[in-house]
Amino acid sequence: MPIEPIQIAVNRYAPEGSEKILMYDTGASGPLTLGQLVQAVCIRTAAAHEAQSVIKMNVMAGGSDKLSTASEYLSQIVKGTADWPVVRAYLVNTLGIDSASLPDRIDEYEGETTSAYDRRIQAANALKAKVDNLAQDQQENMIDLQTLVNRRDNAYATSSNVVRALGTSQMDDAQNF
Repeated sequence: MPIEPIQIAVNRYAPEGSEKILMYDTGASGPLTLGQLVQAVCIRTAAAHEAQSVIKMNVMAGGSDKLSTASEYLSQIVKGTADWPVVRAYLVNTLGIDSASLPDRIDEYEGETTSAYDRRIQAANALKAKVDNLAQDQQENMIDLQTLVNRRDNAYATSSNVVRALGTSQMDDAQNF
């Protein structure tokens, strides 16, 4: 339902035919003044930005967990202490690293043409590339979060400014009597 203006009066201090005093009917909560309408829109907008911020923070928390686990596994791979089947499953299933870019094993075993060191380096390089992407995603998420917070703050500031302007206007009207 569209919001329709309802003229309730004309400002008696303004020249005739100007400055109509309007209220706005939302259909649900009854008529609102322009100031109330602006405040309602600002607060609804701020609440939406707040909800989006919470979602973004949850995404970032998940990204931080992935980065932390990936960093720990990277350290284990380089040291040669990683439980490779578990780490490999995490890298493929959770981080989405292509299994073809990872070795089947990272320890020494007979019949292999590449050394355990070379296989660990291969695994570490694949993981470092993914960690770099995760870190970049986290930076982008932080920028998005800051933008949402700024938008939320601006909506609250606009609402506050409207309240201040309405209060000042009412004080001026009262002093004119």
